[in-house]
Formats: sequence, structure tokens, C-alpha cells
Amino acid sequence: MEVIRELRLPPALARPVLALGNFDGVHRGHRAILETARARARGSNVPAVAMTFEPNPAKVLAPARAPRLLMTLDDKLACMAEIGLDAIIVAPFTRELSLWSPEQFARQCLVERLHISGVVVGHSISFGHARAGNAGVMKDLGEKLGFEVGVVEAVSVDGAAVSSTRIRRAIEHGDMGATARMLGRYHFLSGIVIRGSRRGHQLGFPTANLRSLTETIPADGVYATRMVLAEGAYPSVTNIGLNPTFDETQRSVETHVFDFSRELYDRLVKVEFIERLRGERKFDSGEALAHQIASDVQRARAILDTVG
Repeated sequence: MEVIRELRLPPALARPVLALGNFDGVHRGHRAILETARARARGSNVPAVAMTFEPNPAKVLAPARAPRLLMTLDDKLACMAEIGLDAIIVAPFTRELSLWSPEQFARQCLVERLHISGVVVGHSISFGHARAGNAGVMKDLGEKLGFEVGVVEAVSVDGAAVSSTRIRRAIEHGDMGATARMLGRYHFLSGIVIRGSRRGHQLGFPTANLRSLTETIPADGVYATRMVLAEGAYPSVTNIGLNPTFDETQRSVETHVFDFSRELYDRLVKVEFIERLRGERKFDSGEALAHQIASDVQRARAILDTVG
């Protein structure tokens, strides 16, 4: 799969069906859009291409109010690649682009630069200056400019439409079950393992301290997790918070990987969050904390043994 970082396509990708969206999180609703575009493209014997934007438009237009992203760009592209697309366009988003009217965007970007045969969008899409374009506007523009338009309706989970906003809220409340049902996978943090205080080692539970590159971090507490490395996934337990037993002031993400002794410093890893075990709390002593960690590990093992 090819990643293209400009609004041009090579001849081999002529007349594609394009899936259009931000796709933050690549949740089940996003996958429906991407899979519909792929199916339409295969049915017409043309390339299946997706287009997303970098930076996320909200980071450019309203940085103070921009939501925390669910995943890094690299992780988003990797998840999108699993759909079986021929290419992904990472379009540079600028203030100049944001001033284009819906028709200017469709004409100059989709028709004159990308030469699409069709586009697939979600029911809630907004595009063009002042978010004036929606799914109905895109259908009208398709008829006017000569490309087919497919609109994918909402995907519902637990009685409500899946959205990045709803997923973000679930993660920030530590509801990893609802998060996984909406994503169609477990939420994960990508980050670099850094050196910490080594308190876990002193307690008998050495931890990998993660400098998260993923913006949306679960609520403070203890979680059954999996540490994902290039060579495989390893059961673990992760604490997020301030370590109140030791009166620390810096929020941290610390993962104890079961039966694992290799050094991970400076490695890029992923930590998948399976289930929240408890909230973070202060203990009277390091010994009391160590006893609780042992209990957390036992409970996490039982949960992770049931996860495929």
C-alpha cells in the first residue's frame, strides 16, 4: 500500500474510488466507510484510495479547543492499511485549504487533481469553508461534476452511533469495554520507554515507563493490559496516575510485563488496554502497595487468559 503526501495520484491509481475523512481512531464507523470504498472500487475495477488530513483540521483551526487524538498518524495509517486499500493520501491541511468552498474543494481537489470516479463519505461529514458541506451537498456536487457519491450511515454500538467523541469520552472514564466495542479492537498507547524512578523494581514489580505519543490516555487507575512488541504481545498490568503513595506530582504510565526480563529502554512499544481493575489510591506503605500490586497481577492474569 502506497502513502502519498500530496494532492496528486500516479497514473497507476487513475480514476479511484476515494474514501474521505479524518478517520481518527479508525473505529467501526470509519471501517464501514473504508470497506465500502474498497468494495465499490473492486466492483468497478479501479483503485481504492483513502484521503485523510495532517495535521488534523481542528489543530489548525481551533488549537485551544482541539480534542485529543485517539492515535498517532503512523498508527492511523497502519490501521487503515489493514482494510486492503491501494493507497492513502495524507493531505496537508492548511488555513488556505480551509477557506475553499465545498464546490471549490470538490472541483479542484477531487476532480481536477485526483480525478476520482467516486467518493464514499460518512453520514456526518462536513467539509469546505465554515463546514458548509455535508453529505447532501457532496451528492449534489457529484451530480454536477460527474462522480458517484456513496454515503455510509452511522454504525451503532450499545444503542448509539459510534463516534470519535464518544470513544474519547469512554477512554477518559476508563471504560475499556465500551471503547473496544466501538473501536472493534482494544485502545492502545504508542510511546517510548524511558527511565523512571525504579520504584517498581524496588517493590519487586519492575515497570516500563512510557512516554506516550498517543494523546488520549485512559483515566487514572490500574488496568489489565498487553505490551505489544514487534515479536509479540505480552500480558501485563499498567498503572496510570501520580503514584500518590510516594507523593509524586508527574502523571506517569507504568507497565509491569509478566515474566519478562529484557531491557526496553528507548524502544517504541504499544500498550493495549483490556480492562480497568481499580482506581488509583494512596497506600500506607510501600509494603502495602506491593501486596496490592500482587493482587492486581493475579486478577489481570485471569482476565488476560480469556482474551484471544
